[in-house]
Amino acid sequence: MSSDNPISDVAEGVSKGVLEWTKENILSLLQKLKDRKLAFIEESKTIEIVREQYRSGEAKFYQSYINDKKLLFLVKLGLTLRKLENDQERLQNLRGKILQKHRIDGLHIAEFVQNGVLNRYVGILLEKLNSIEKLKEDISYILNNIEKHTIFVQGTSKKSEIIKKTDILVNSHSPEIFIISGFKSAAKIVADSIDSFKIILKDYEFERFSSGEKETLFFKRKI
Repeated sequence: MSSDNPISDVAEGVSKGVLEWTKENILSLLQKLKDRKLAFIEESKTIEIVREQYRSGEAKFYQSYINDKKLLFLVKLGLTLRKLENDQERLQNLRGKILQKHRIDGLHIAEFVQNGVLNRYVGILLEKLNSIEKLKEDISYILNNIEKHTIFVQGTSKKSEIIKKTDILVNSHSPEIFIISGFKSAAKIVADSIDSFKIILKDYEFERFSSGEKETLFFKRKI
């Protein structure tokens, strides 16, 4: 027998449906949505490592200072690249997937994190911290403009081309901080070019970080 009050019946049905959404249901839905975001990786072990990075201390730190969800996701992918450095097959596979999905600037943001460059960049910002809002703005700015302020040297790069590109970028954008980074065979190219970089960036303070197979140069504009 149907009710004399159909509106009440609908309301009761909605209430019952909401009550049936337990905590487990909600968590399951959130996991499915997260899995969909990671589906482009197409490799279960790598996806699991990405999930682990969501709980890492670095990821939680950057969640407080990066509001853009895409940028934050690329940061987490960068943490995953770092985690995979001893697994070259998965590392190169994920790099290729990021490049395909998020193009070269997305890959460079991930590599910026992978090489620990973002951590050092934030460290420099903290030395002259004015406010939390300014810190957020500066982090967002460098990630959104990474191609203007960072050179990622490849093993196939020619020294002359890297020096020329540095000159063009510095004169075009006058960055407060300019970064040059290389990994493995590219690290030697970076190291061999230091004297030339110093000439181009003569108005900048120089800081060098060498660790294993990584070579990163920071140039901070003199006040």
